[in-house]
Amino acid sequence: MKTTQMLILATFLVGIAACSKQENAEATSQAPMAEMSAMEKPIEAKPTAMLPNEIDAKDMSGNNVEQDASGKKVIFWEDPMVPDRHFSKSGQSPFMDMKLVPRYAE
Repeated sequence: MKTTQMLILATFLVGIAACSKQENAEATSQAPMAEMSAMEKPIEAKPTAMLPNEIDAKDMSGNNVEQDASGKKVIFWEDPMVPDRHFSKSGQSPFMDMKLVPRYAE
């Protein structure tokens, strides 16, 4: 009987320790970015190569961009789910299976 009680008590204590460790991990993962050291900050992935029909996101001229039938000037085409990548032609997104949408000059 004592062995069973000791086993139950040990299992209970291990469960409490595991919950405490998980709460500590969650608390540290929510720390503000300013308090994190340079080694702890997440690395932002930058695209290494431009895709076909992709244009520089800084180019807002709309030159060499396929126009749509609306009569408005299209400055670029984009995937609504990846708005920081711009394309010169309409079509399917290379990131998601969605149609690229036009962004018009104001």
